[in-house]
Order: sequence, then C-alpha cells, then structure tokens
Amino acid sequence: MNKTPTNQLSYKLSKDNIAQERYKNPEDSRLLIADTKEIIQFKDLISVASEKAVFVLNKSTVRNVRLKTNKIHSGGKLEIFILNIISDYECECLLNFSGKKTKGLEITTNIVKFKIIEKNKDTYKISTDIKIDALIENYGITPLPPYIKDNVKKYEYYKTDFSSGGFSVAASTAGLHFNNKMISKLEKQNKIIKYINLDIGIGTFKPIDTNFIEDHKVHNENYFIKKNDYKEILKLKEDGYKIYAVGTTVLRTLETVIKTKNYKGSTDLYIKPGYQFKLVDYLITNFHAPNSSLLSIVLSIYGKEWKELYMYAQTNKLKFLSFGDAVLFKIQ
Repeated sequence: MNKTPTNQLSYKLSKDNIAQERYKNPEDSRLLIADTKEIIQFKDLISVASEKAVFVLNKSTVRNVRLKTNKIHSGGKLEIFILNIISDYECECLLNFSGKKTKGLEITTNIVKFKIIEKNKDTYKISTDIKIDALIENYGITPLPPYIKDNVKKYEYYKTDFSSGGFSVAASTAGLHFNNKMISKLEKQNKIIKYINLDIGIGTFKPIDTNFIEDHKVHNENYFIKKNDYKEILKLKEDGYKIYAVGTTVLRTLETVIKTKNYKGSTDLYIKPGYQFKLVDYLITNFHAPNSSLLSIVLSIYGKEWKELYMYAQTNKLKFLSFGDAVLFKIQ
C-alpha cells in the first residue's frame, strides 16, 4: 500500500488569519461551500442545506481543566492541565513548570499538593490531596487553545450554547456557530436536530509527527449516542434525509457507531485517505491547523485540492481555527 507523506497536510497559515475573538453573533460568521467556493454568512446555511436535513451536534461540555498556580517553596509558576479523571484523587494531565518532572516527585502549590505517579511520553499521572472535581470546580479556568491569546473575557465564548454533560478539554468548534437561536431557526424550517456526546481530548489537535499519515495513531475518546436517536438517524437517511455532521467529532462518532453497532464506548477511528464513509453526507467544520489529524479528514473528503481551497479562504480573509469561520464539505 502506498503511504501518504505527512507534508501533504502542511500549509502556510498567516497569523492574521487566526481568529482571536469569537463572533459576537455566531450567525455572522462565514461559511465556505467547498464544492462551489461560494462564501455565505452562517445564518444563510438554510439556503444551501438539503430540504430534508439532519444536523448532528456534539453536546460534550468543555470543563475548566486548566489550573494555574505557584510552587510554595520557590514561588515558581506551575500549570496543571487535566486531561482525564482516573479516580477521586488521581488524574492524567500535562504539567508545565521549570525543573525535572520525575516519577515520585512531590510538589506543594498554593492550591494543591500532588505527586507524580507515572510519566508517559508527554503526559503524567498524578495523585492529589484534594478531589480532582473540587480542583476543577474551585480553581479551574477554561483551556483556551495556545494560539488564542489568553483572556478571561473569552472563556465563556469557548463553550457551545447547547453543551450538557460530558468531559471535554477542547471545544467542538464547529458547534460554536450554532447558538440556540440558530438551532431554533433550523427546527422551524423542518430540519432535524440530534446530539451525540464525544469527549474531546487534547490529542485531537496534536500535529502528526510521523513521516507518513498512515503511521500516526489517534488517541481514544469516549462517546455516547442514544440508541433511539441513532435508529432514527438511520431511518431518516433511508427516507432520503441528508446527514450533516457538525464537526469532525460528530463525523468520527457516527462513523464509529455504524461500524461497531456500539452506542457507547471509546473510539480511535482515524479517517485517512481511502476511508469509505458509510453514514454522513456532509461535514461542517472549521479551518484546521497545519499537519493535524483533522486535516487528514479534509484530505480524505476533498482530495489534494484542499490546499487550494485553504489558500482561497485565506485570500478572502476567512478566519481560521477555533473562533474562526467554517467550511461545508459534501462527502457523498
């Protein structure tokens, strides 16, 4: 099998094209129609959507998993980024502070005392003297992506209006375009709205660091869809409805469920060139960072011409990444 060089996912992204603020009204964001290269306002999505359409959104909530504190003895800055709660007093996390991060190391900070139990490639398992949930509730802040300048005023805009339950450490950014007003408008136009839950991990946004796309391994993420909702989506598709995945997380979840028939579980589905889509007809997604596994999805759907499409978007001053504009891809 011929492998795909990872440089097929690289492109030059100007800092000027990275959105630093979310649109005050998400409906004012723009949507690029990939097939025609028409650019419309997001509020006009109804005008290009199929008459019989099902929009599936990810309702997983971004938790306040970023803890910024200081070491008691030295006063040095320290950051804990919680990725996964293992038990009441244990979590998987990223650690950022000066000095060695060795197994067995104990550190006392202004808010918590913790010990490194295990060190993996770039993540750590730690035990704490305070419950992880309490740390998140009392001290956690919203984990804005590193390319967005940190500002407390932006935190509320990094969460979708419809989020409920779940444990994500990053936003389903395509969902940021769908406020409750937009969802209500779609329903009044007889569009069907359904929800899944996929807990987004930090690995989603990690650049591929292998020479070939196929050699990259995607991390596991937990998902859930109500059995009745899934059955209804299948029935609607049989009846001629087009299935719109709002975000790559929804796309991966729906494609996982139709393959495994499991409504709840963990998925490491990696969509790469040659993947045969079985359920989703359209994908609404933001513009992704160079060399990310999310761009592998774009390549799989749109082919090598995706670079030209992204260049066209930048030339037309569309905004990229989490707070930016979106693109609509036809899959099948």
